[in-house]
Amino acid sequence: MGDPAQSLAAWAAQSAAIKAAVLIGSRARSGDDRLWQPDAASDWDFHVITSRPEIFAQAGWTAAAGLGAPLAYVDRLGVLGRARKVSAVFPTMEMDLVVLPAARLQLAQVAMSLGLHRQSAVLRRALGDLAIVIRPGWRFLHGAAGWEPFYRKVVAEVPDPRLGDEEIVRLANGFVCDYVWLRRKAERGELVAARRMLHRGLAEVNLRLAHELRLRRGERSFPDGRRLEQILPPAEAARFNVSSADTAGAIIAAAEQGAGLLRELVPGLIGPSWRWPL
Repeated sequence: MGDPAQSLAAWAAQSAAIKAAVLIGSRARSGDDRLWQPDAASDWDFHVITSRPEIFAQAGWTAAAGLGAPLAYVDRLGVLGRARKVSAVFPTMEMDLVVLPAARLQLAQVAMSLGLHRQSAVLRRALGDLAIVIRPGWRFLHGAAGWEPFYRKVVAEVPDPRLGDEEIVRLANGFVCDYVWLRRKAERGELVAARRMLHRGLAEVNLRLAHELRLRRGERSFPDGRRLEQILPPAEAARFNVSSADTAGAIIAAAEQGAGLLRELVPGLIGPSWRWPL
């Protein structure tokens, strides 16, 4: 396989159903900031704007696009939950491709041209999911004339999604409920369930709150805990690690560490209006 971006661009240019193909992620970024630069292990991230999203439900298109046959391929909802995302593993690279239905995006274009993104929180949130992905950089491989002005307008006029104070309180209260549930399960000997909650519940809340706190302070931050070890001092980054030890005591100790971190993050975000209730 050669350059995946060139292969996708050539295929997109020959397909009437592909309205645009866009390189996003670290491989689309430029500059000297080492935190943004790709390395040999970086995957390839794309947007595809298409009138036929069903093409991407199965892996057959990858051979036609010059990418070869994947070792694994899945079409599923993306992390942001508003678009389909294809993830694929090939022998020499990994790829994530967000499938954007052209008709839906055309409606968003019209809505923005009417200024509705300034009035509708729902539209602003949906466009914010796009803005946060493309803001660091993008490069059109195909279809720039029809779509790049829209991308530029989204970046210029739509803020990234952020946590409001009510959502922070909701997350904190959810953390407390999950913390109590985890302790009960660990004490009962249900260690697999308790460990799962530790990672997917408590740790996830703290990562989201820490990301919001750094943004509010005007500091560099990445979602989902990415590059945490590069932007925080080692001792501070270590506080976000969670134990996977297979004893009840270790799991409970990790939950206590997470609770201590939460009790610092929430007041840092919203002051003393919320307190740890236990």
